[in-house]
Amino acid sequence: MEHVTQAKKLRNLLENASGQSQHVIAVNLDVRGFSSFCDRNESANVVLFIREIYRKLIDHYFQDAPFIKTTGDGLLVVIPHANENLQETAGDALQACLKAHDAFSSLCADQGMINFSVPRKIGIGLSRGAVSRIVADGGTLDYSGRVLNLASRLMNLARPGGIVFDAEYLTGISSPPELEATFSKTKVWLWGLAERDPIEVYYSKNLGTRIPAMFKKRLDKRKWASERTSISFENLERMLQTKLVLSVELDYEPSDPDEITVRVQYPEDLSLRLGTKGFFLPISSFKCESRGGRPRVVMHPKIVVDRLRTVGFVSSHKCVFEFKYPR
Repeated sequence: MEHVTQAKKLRNLLENASGQSQHVIAVNLDVRGFSSFCDRNESANVVLFIREIYRKLIDHYFQDAPFIKTTGDGLLVVIPHANENLQETAGDALQACLKAHDAFSSLCADQGMINFSVPRKIGIGLSRGAVSRIVADGGTLDYSGRVLNLASRLMNLARPGGIVFDAEYLTGISSPPELEATFSKTKVWLWGLAERDPIEVYYSKNLGTRIPAMFKKRLDKRKWASERTSISFENLERMLQTKLVLSVELDYEPSDPDEITVRVQYPEDLSLRLGTKGFFLPISSFKCESRGGRPRVVMHPKIVVDRLRTVGFVSSHKCVFEFKYPR
């Protein structure tokens, strides 16, 4: 009997897939600090934690949502609505987000197997509007559209945790009673959605949410920062034994973390031997996160060491890192 892989199942469904328009509420939830949590813990503990919180979030707060998918470190929840049930659906979705946020820090309290430190905060972005629904064989394969992108961008504003939704979410419905008690209003700029002209959003100020400064200025006019730092290749190799991450603090907060570039300078002997025209070797695997209120580029030493070894780096070489980013 032929083994049918997940990829093949999807491929077969896509043969007869079609698109439909639908009005939905999109909820994007992100577990704050999940990447560093994964760096500190064995995979069995990571799976135990993520399985527990996904199960609790779905069972207790989004049990009626017809479409939910994991995003690696969170969930995307899509809730269709019509004009007739807009008020109820929009209000229920916001209430579910507030309850999930309030309960998140204790979701694992009854799980005796989780006897290790876990993330305690989530960021939630909320939006609504028309999307494209990809359907096949009577089911929904996926959604796409501005609403989903906006929910994701708004989730990224909810730092260190909390809820952010755009002001248009409330168009045509009565303001929920918790609006004034929990949320404040401000204007933000968002990459790809509001680069020149800002949009108005509500953010859960009374829950400790602080909109990062990078989103409070116009994004279509940028200045670029360039910084360098160095470490011996020998010390990088030693970091492999200690399971430490390579973390470099930046002088400024990047206005768009996706446009950060990281490169390593070739040592002179390697440059001559390889006949390299370029002066730097690009590093593609890294992430940008905030620690202690300061932006940092974080890299896994093994990935960097393996990359540099392939071009001939040895223990005696010095690694000069260059970071370029918009600020």
